Amino acid sequence: MTPVDFSRRSDALELMDADDSPEAELRETFRQLAFINRRLGGHAATLGALNALTPPGTKRLRILDAGCGDGDAGSVILDWAASRGIAAELHGIDLSKGSVALARERRRPGLSFSQDDLFSLDAGEDYDIVHAGLLLHHCPGDDAARALKAMHERARLGVAVNDLHRHPLAYLGIRSMTALFSGNRLIRHDAPLSVLRGFSRGELEALCRQTRLPAPEIRWRWAFRWQMAVPR
Repeated sequence: MTPVDFSRRSDALELMDADDSPEAELRETFRQLAFINRRLGGHAATLGALNALTPPGTKRLRILDAGCGDGDAGSVILDWAASRGIAAELHGIDLSKGSVALARERRRPGLSFSQDDLFSLDAGEDYDIVHAGLLLHHCPGDDAARALKAMHERARLGVAVNDLHRHPLAYLGIRSMTALFSGNRLIRHDAPLSVLRGFSRGELEALCRQTRLPAPEIRWRWAFRWQMAVPR
């Protein structure tokens, strides 16, 4: 077996990024990802970053969810806002036509989705907060820095990031879990690879320095998640 290199981010492609999966398989993939996000701290990292960026007394928020997938995080974010008495509107964008089609099945006030490229949004379309849940690790090389800068330029309060910590225990744990409990080929292939495409704390800090953004507030969250708030 070839040794796994944890010293740098992998540039291998995830199967989900091909956007040619059958609808039933994609739906099942997102169902399992939702379970992982709820049980292994993904949503907790998202909400922690949102809390860090939202001033006390906020009554309204307009949020962009970049790389929204099937809209699971968007729905969780609206629940979070409602529990704090915040009237929130969230618009999710994704490059995947199939993902956006699934997201649009979530019909509730304040929630909308479109197939769009973060780098091609209309000028002047700005938000209070831009959320990136498991988006940055999909961006190869310098694209991660470009994406972070593009999100920051559109955020009045800042960017809330939830992404993966590249670590041997995280890799071995998710590889073993998915091999034992998932028969979904996308999950079995992409979940361990996602960890290898993840970040160290220093790499996240470097993304902000590279793009001349304010110093981020970064917290490590169980299980091997980074919670990062980049203030405006």
